[in-house]
Amino acid sequence: MPLARLVRSTPFRLAALYVGLFLVSLLAGNVSAYRMVAAYLYERLDSHVMERFREIDVAYSARGVEGAATMIENHAPAIVRQETLYLLRDPGGEVVAGNFSLPEVFRGFKTFEASASKGKTTSYRLYGSALGDHELVVGVSYEDTNRLRQIALVSFGWASAIVLGAGLGGGAFLAFRTRRRIAELSERMKSVGGGKLGVRLPVSSRTDDIDTLASEVNVALEQLEASMSAMKQVTTDIAHDLKTPIGRLVLTLESALEKTDAGILQREPLEAALAEALQISATFDALLRISQIEAGARRDRFTKVELRQIVDEAVEVHGPVAEEAGKELRRLPDTDPGTFGVVGDIDLLRQLCANLIANAIRHTPTGTEILIAAGKENGRPYLLVADDGPGIPEAERKNVFERFYRLEKSRTTDGSGLGLSMVKAVADLHGARVVLADRAPGLSVGVVFPEAWPGA
Repeated sequence: MPLARLVRSTPFRLAALYVGLFLVSLLAGNVSAYRMVAAYLYERLDSHVMERFREIDVAYSARGVEGAATMIENHAPAIVRQETLYLLRDPGGEVVAGNFSLPEVFRGFKTFEASASKGKTTSYRLYGSALGDHELVVGVSYEDTNRLRQIALVSFGWASAIVLGAGLGGGAFLAFRTRRRIAELSERMKSVGGGKLGVRLPVSSRTDDIDTLASEVNVALEQLEASMSAMKQVTTDIAHDLKTPIGRLVLTLESALEKTDAGILQREPLEAALAEALQISATFDALLRISQIEAGARRDRFTKVELRQIVDEAVEVHGPVAEEAGKELRRLPDTDPGTFGVVGDIDLLRQLCANLIANAIRHTPTGTEILIAAGKENGRPYLLVADDGPGIPEAERKNVFERFYRLEKSRTTDGSGLGLSMVKAVADLHGARVVLADRAPGLSVGVVFPEAWPGA
């Protein structure tokens, strides 16, 4: 991966950001720790100076000036290395013992710079105070303290450098791995863009954010593939199912035209052509309504609907139609004195009920009894249309909701095969479930809604 692309990658930038924030925090902590260490070292140095001073003071208290001078001389090795300074002066300012001199007299602590070998300068921490009528000054070199401070400073510096190197290196590694995964995802999506809807994004066992996103995209791709397959199937079904009526329409119109050319004008061919044209128009209208319903375009028309009203209207409107077809449409008595209310589109619910009744009338023999009812079970309202006709084989029930699907025994009857597709679309829009059950003989179709509106 080119360096510029690596630096621009999101993982590297995030790693650099977090490393920067961590470094700032680390440096702030290091500065605080360094100051604490330095303070402790200075305090320890002052204690060391006072310890040396008290040793001389004890010797002076025990044996006087001679004892103090002897104690100073006993520290000869230290004096030679110039690690510790001593100065004992009498009241007249003359040096009694020691290894350096000072022009002035002072009390307490102070810092003193002294020249060492090879032109170097050594700093000392001095403490001066009276020793009886004499003056005693004791000093200890800063060398050990400075060395410890330097060790702490270098340690903190190396720790920061290691954190920076490890952080940026880890960021580069993560960026490389993530970039490689993203490149693979990109290639897969290019294939999808090229029309290969069966391609899926790889999902690892890590289940990280990229895997979660890939899983969601895979779900979307599955839905897209299913939609495209359904669209292709619908296109094929439309071409197949409309080929016959359009062909009949063309033949009918040609026949009418020939008879018109011969001076004969007959009404029957024109009526047949009109009927075929109306059937084609009804098919397209049904397809358009199903598409609108599946897109949720009618949700803004939802109101409180009483299912008992839907049933009453259906019996009133479709009862004479069933009677004319030699069948009986009868409403079952209510088993619950309450209301069966849902929130939905009343026109679509009427259409749902009408399609179920029309299917029962169209696909059952003469003398069939068709039952319709509204009710409530476990707090969930339902619509029910049942008959004692031939029913639907169980193996075919999962297919009857597909567009243009028709049972073999129903291909000779009128209809486009969209009735139950409309029922399924309306039920899905309302969050309802369509249940097909065998009545032995006959079929019952129940539409179970999710819940009643409050008070229903």
